[in-house]
Amino acid sequence: MANKRVLIVGAGALGIVTGYHLQMAGAQIDFLVRPGRLPALARPQLLYSFEDHQLHPFHGYNCYTSVAELKENLYDFVLVALDGATCRGAEATALLAELGDAIRGTSAFVIGGPGGRDHCRDAMRLPDDRVVMGTMLMLGYQTDLIELPLNPPTDVAKLAQASIGYKHIGNNIGFMLLSEPAGAARAFKALYDRSGVSKATIMKRSMFEMFVPSFVVTMAMFEMKGWPCAAVLAADRELLELGSRAIKESMRLPQFGLIGKMLSLTIGPGRMAKNNLKTEQVYLPVDWSAFNRFHHGGKVREQNIQLLRDIFASGRSKGRAMPALTELLEHLEAHTPN
Repeated sequence: MANKRVLIVGAGALGIVTGYHLQMAGAQIDFLVRPGRLPALARPQLLYSFEDHQLHPFHGYNCYTSVAELKENLYDFVLVALDGATCRGAEATALLAELGDAIRGTSAFVIGGPGGRDHCRDAMRLPDDRVVMGTMLMLGYQTDLIELPLNPPTDVAKLAQASIGYKHIGNNIGFMLLSEPAGAARAFKALYDRSGVSKATIMKRSMFEMFVPSFVVTMAMFEMKGWPCAAVLAADRELLELGSRAIKESMRLPQFGLIGKMLSLTIGPGRMAKNNLKTEQVYLPVDWSAFNRFHHGGKVREQNIQLLRDIFASGRSKGRAMPALTELLEHLEAHTPN
């Protein structure tokens, strides 16, 4: 494991925080980035942890701006740290195609994010067993892009020095992978778990796809309400009712079988309100609503909308009307982000 090499495409919060953990696991980290990102990466990255409130330096990585610069480098893993919408753009697609040509004859596994895994496989022209869906399960953000409200016991002086702020959501899990292809998932988890900081978890694809609607519908409701605190959304019974019906419609799709029908019975406005209030507390001292406004209301908004469209299309292909999801999606697509 100490000799593993990982290429990370993109050096935003996801790429840097994951790269830091993989370096702690003994891997050599290389970044493939746009030229404009090089000046910021030329100096060590200081990561502020909202768990121990300390600065953690991250350096000793290499940076490249083109696939040609990689030369004869052989990688065990290529992590595409781009959101789904960016990943499917023309520039990223061309880059992935070139990168696919460079690694096709090697044994490298590729990790693509939600909404981007299948596109990575197709653009890179790799076999299905070489590409796994995986994503960071931590909150992470670049401090030069947003200033979040400060809550105790945040060390304001140390955070001001940081390039990245991050926090595990809970249970010391920092990364999630889908269970298929099994070889790729197990290999990446084995490496990540050596970090000594957090662990990766592997989830069945069917379970992940069943719970995606709960998350993206929740983000849609918060956006439609203007990204308030959880207590404000909890008071909007009508919106929570619409959201809970949309989630039920998704969970009851045929591919989720009996377990989906049973779990849908637990979804309701009251349960959703309680879950949001609990999640808000788990994120502290990070302001959950402010982070979501920045991240889900901006950076990955198009990815989330596409995930909802995919759920809708899946339902309609199976003859389901999906009225609640239709209404929610129409409201969200018509909404102008603040």
